[in-house]
Formats: sequence, C-alpha cells, structure tokens
Amino acid sequence: MTLLQLSFKNLFRAKIRTLLTFASILVATIVVWNVLSLNRGYKLAVEEELVKKSGIHLYITKEGCPMEAASVIVQGGASPQFVGMGVIDTIKKIKAYGKIKEILPFAILALTTPDGSRTDIFFGTTEAIQRIKPTWKLRGSWFKDTNSIILGATIARKESREIGDKIYFEQFDREFEVVGILEPTYTQDDGTFFFDLPVLLKLFSREGKLSGIGIQLVSLEYLEEVKRELREQLPAEYFILPSETLSKGVLTFFGSTRAIMFVMVVIGLVMCIFAIMNTFLMSILERRKEFGYLKCVGAGAGDIMRLILLETLLLVGAGTASGLGVGSLFLPVFETYIRRFLVAFVPVAKIVRPNLFLAFITIGLISGVGLLSALYPAVKAGRATPMEVIRNE
Repeated sequence: MTLLQLSFKNLFRAKIRTLLTFASILVATIVVWNVLSLNRGYKLAVEEELVKKSGIHLYITKEGCPMEAASVIVQGGASPQFVGMGVIDTIKKIKAYGKIKEILPFAILALTTPDGSRTDIFFGTTEAIQRIKPTWKLRGSWFKDTNSIILGATIARKESREIGDKIYFEQFDREFEVVGILEPTYTQDDGTFFFDLPVLLKLFSREGKLSGIGIQLVSLEYLEEVKRELREQLPAEYFILPSETLSKGVLTFFGSTRAIMFVMVVIGLVMCIFAIMNTFLMSILERRKEFGYLKCVGAGAGDIMRLILLETLLLVGAGTASGLGVGSLFLPVFETYIRRFLVAFVPVAKIVRPNLFLAFITIGLISGVGLLSALYPAVKAGRATPMEVIRNE
C-alpha cells in the first residue's frame, strides 16, 4: 500500500470528523475567495465609473469632501451648494485655457417617484457630453426642443419606451418626447433621464445653479498646471478635484467595510486552523498504537510526519477546490447581498470580480494555513516511541 492510499484510507476512518473539517475548509475558502473578489471588483468598478468612463479629468464643485462630491456628481441630489454659471467665463479667461479640450456644465438631481418605489436620477447636460464620454452611443437624436428627453438603456427598458414615445412625469406634471436612447454603458448613465441643461434647471427651479463643471484636458500632463491656474482665479469656496481624487475618496470611505470583511477572513482562517488541528490531534491520539508499530517495522519520524501532512494536503485540496467551485456559484448572490449595505457609492458595474490570480492566492493561503495547523500534530505523531505505546497498551 502506498503512502497516498494509506492517507486516503485514514481520512475515511472517522468520516464524520473528516466531513466537519472538510466543511470548515470549504467555508473558509468561500469567505476568502468572495472577499478578495469584492475587494478587487469594487476598486475596479469605482475607477471605471468615476475615471475611465467619465472622460472628465477635473471637476469644479462646491463640495470639498471627495465622498460628498462623488455622491452629488454621480448619484444626484438637490444640494444647497451649487456652482454658478459665471465660473465658465472664469475658466475661459485662464492662461492655460488652450490646454482645455472640453467644458461640461451639468446638473444631477434626484426625485423619488410619487409611489415611493424608486428614486429617479435626472441629468442636465450640453452637447459637450457626446464628445467627452468615450462610451456614449446614442440611438436617435440630440434634444430637439424643450420637450425632448433622452433615456439611459436600463430606464428605457424599465419604462418600456422607444424613440418617438411620450413619457409623463407626475413630479413635474409634464410630458416629454423620447428623442434618443443610449446604448448600454454599464455605468450610472444607464438608469438616468437626460435633459437639456436649461430645461432641467427650470424644472427644479434652480436656474443658474449647477451641480458642477467637468473639464476634459488636451493631455493629462497639463492637469497640475490647469488646476493651479483655476485655483488662483476661483473663489476659495470652490474646489478643483481630479477624477482620481473622487475615486480615492470613495475607496477610503469603503475602507471601513473592507476592514470588516477582512475580519471575516481572519475568523474563517482561525476556524479552519482549529478544525484541522483538532481533527489531527484526535486522529493521533486514536492512532498512537499504529504509529508505534509503524516505527517497529522501520518507519521513521519523518515518514509519519509526511503521512499526516499528506492527509492534510488531501483534505485541504478537496476543501479548497470545492470552496472555489461553490463560491463561484454564489458570487452573484454575494454581490446582490453586499449591494444592499453599500451606502456611499454603488457602481452599476460588477463589484465582485474574481480572477485566476485571486484563486491562486486563496489556494495558497488556505493550503499554507492548513499545513501550519497540521505541523504540530505531525511532529507529535513523529515523536511517538514504540516502547511507550506498546507499554501503555
């Protein structure tokens, strides 16, 4: 009988104990795999939505906190703070104006539907957004008049509207014609109602009050220069925030959630350690006589240690493989659950994104913990002396 066959046989001698240990390894693997995938996915989703897909390099806002600014810029809300239209003229007067490619004044406002079933996001914009947004593909046309509206892909599907249809808003007691529908962008834009900027400001009685101004530069190398000149020209109550600052602010806020998740990982690993250590300590106590006889027929301490560690590897291997499989199946459920508790910024894109590298990290971490947990029982088994075992029997 080979060492591998003997290891398999030993694991099935105490089926219930082996099954419980396997379950603890499986749960620990699922926790580690899901948390690492969420940590990676949320970071990527935030960076994509606030930096890469926005097309904006600098934001001018009255909200100095990056978290507050991100909330207003992406999710809307009638903030008492607003950017005046006169800021656009100030931007055009700076020396580095030639290094600015596009200026996008915008307003993002939100209203709950009369029945309270959802919160609608309204985005007031200008034609500059079509040149700034790299992901924008518009079916239909731009705003024709003050009664025109453009729908994001998701909201068009929810409202069952096509180009040429009418849509009535009870909040405004007004009907608009759908002149365009966005192709899916997998960002907040998909669930947004778009209006011509002056029209939206009038609907909310906020004429001249912008949520912010986005600036796209000719090249990122001019970012600090333009930012410095804007800072010199604008009043102190205005803030100039690079898009990266917004994403970092959101991720900093997410840090508390991340800390809680990694505490879960530690708890899962500790559970795994005690389960494996308990299993093999109990096994060694039951098999002391067996180890003594093995030494009588020539087995060394190293052989017995290898046997215990091989049993550990088999158990850990089965647990991690099953954990990765089961964890992958439950990733969509995990993402849906986590989204309910994200109060700061909830990206539209996937926030749980596993990859092969994270799978290897999970396997390495669980395997390392498993082998370390079995090391003490293995050493204890290797120290068993034949005479003591036989005498005690």
